[in-house]
Amino acid sequence: MINKDQVLTIVGTESIAIEQISKQLVENYNINIISTKQLSNNAYDVVIPSIEQDKIKELRKVFFQKKIDCCFQSIDNREKKILLSDMDATIIENETLDDLVKISGVTANIDETSRLAMEGKIDIRTTLSLRVNFLKNKPKSLIDQVLVGIKFHPGSKTLVQTLNAKGYITSLITGGFAPISTFVGNKLGFHNIVSNEFKFENDKFTGEYIPITGEKNSKLNYLNQLTAEKNIDKSQVVAVGDGANDLGMLTNVGLGLGYHAHEIVKEQVDNQILFNDLTTILYYLGFRQEEFILD
Repeated sequence: MINKDQVLTIVGTESIAIEQISKQLVENYNINIISTKQLSNNAYDVVIPSIEQDKIKELRKVFFQKKIDCCFQSIDNREKKILLSDMDATIIENETLDDLVKISGVTANIDETSRLAMEGKIDIRTTLSLRVNFLKNKPKSLIDQVLVGIKFHPGSKTLVQTLNAKGYITSLITGGFAPISTFVGNKLGFHNIVSNEFKFENDKFTGEYIPITGEKNSKLNYLNQLTAEKNIDKSQVVAVGDGANDLGMLTNVGLGLGYHAHEIVKEQVDNQILFNDLTTILYYLGFRQEEFILD
């Protein structure tokens, strides 16, 4: 028998008054509370009957005003087996290709080019080729400077280590480049690292690259490949990203999440993380804080 109930997960920037929120749901929105489960002082699961999309949109606005992240999902579809994660501006704060071009001394407006690509206004392959070409004949050793400057987003290691311990397959799938992606993925413990690769000659950038993830639908293609290989339904995948090139995977999995995302992702992906760190994903998956493997 199909259970049509939904689980609403709420994650606040501070402690949540669950009694007050439950009262609002009942009195202001006529929503029956089936059960609540505390995940931490600032995170709760609230099981409710399935409600219409208009009411969900209204509730998202209410939680947004309270600076509470929220996620609505079907109870029957909650269990996941795979994590797919973007790298730049998701797992780490940096846009590493932009950092590399800047360190090389190029004065072009790289930030603007990257922003337009992430908003879907420039073809990703075109902008990658442009930025990589700026590196032609620059020393490979510039990568070491980028690695030193990498800042991991809070909760990144806890997210990956906890899901690894829970038996998930964890994949870092990025439009970024090896060996930077390899450093990030190995540091956090991702099982798989999928990215573009720079081409070098005599320890210098050639200005070209191997476009493993440089196509519009490359992340969707990887999702299809991995789920087929592992015989896992795409409904059992959680994916997180911030830009237009993540939409293929975010909109074709059981739980797609925007993380402090660009507007195009906010418009096309229902569930978002706007206020909290990456451990919010663990709450959305139903894990209690005491189950987290801390950094």
